[in-house]
Amino acid sequence: MSGKLLIVPVLFLLVTGCGLTDILSFANANFRVENTTEFAICGIDISDLGSLTFTQAATVATYWYQGECPIEFNLGLGIKNPNIGNSGLPKIAITLTSLDYDVFMDTIEGVEEDTVQVAEGLFTGEFGIGDDGEIAVLDLGITFDGFQLFEILEIPGIIDLVFAIGGIEGDLRDEDHLGRLQMFMVPTIDTPLGDMTWEEGFWVGLDWTDGS
Repeated sequence: MSGKLLIVPVLFLLVTGCGLTDILSFANANFRVENTTEFAICGIDISDLGSLTFTQAATVATYWYQGECPIEFNLGLGIKNPNIGNSGLPKIAITLTSLDYDVFMDTIEGVEEDTVQVAEGLFTGEFGIGDDGEIAVLDLGITFDGFQLFEILEIPGIIDLVFAIGGIEGDLRDEDHLGRLQMFMVPTIDTPLGDMTWEEGFWVGLDWTDGS
């Protein structure tokens, strides 16, 4: 687990009889892009739409010709706590206390090297992840100007992209839909064993990763 800092109480090691490697695997978290909700382009909520009406398309075109294309949505970051009492180790709850992140989109379906950074953010607070094995979903409010993708996409391409990620089929967990969203992030979690920070950061997409 390169790039992580962990404070491990010696007493815990003595009581459980675990080695340091066991503890490093124990106090951990897994992450993936879970979903998008409340996806809007130019103020039009497309979460329950399969296509735009003529009036809605005209609204997007009006924004576009003014040199802007506001896009906003909630990006659901799935977080799973593996510390649920397996392998003879006790259950522990963990808490996400900080998340520095960048959001990227694969703008052209099936084409390599077309990933563009569209937003960045910083979460601070306390987001608890229980010890019951359930997926906790942290909603991150994402806002950016789709016009920044002008050199790659025109209006039809932008609309195709946002419907793939946030429209009526935007919850599909495949490379053509949610797979076109990626994050690069530096999280910090608080555990009974101390704080853990992934200092070097790591990529998060469709599949679970612990940043190792």
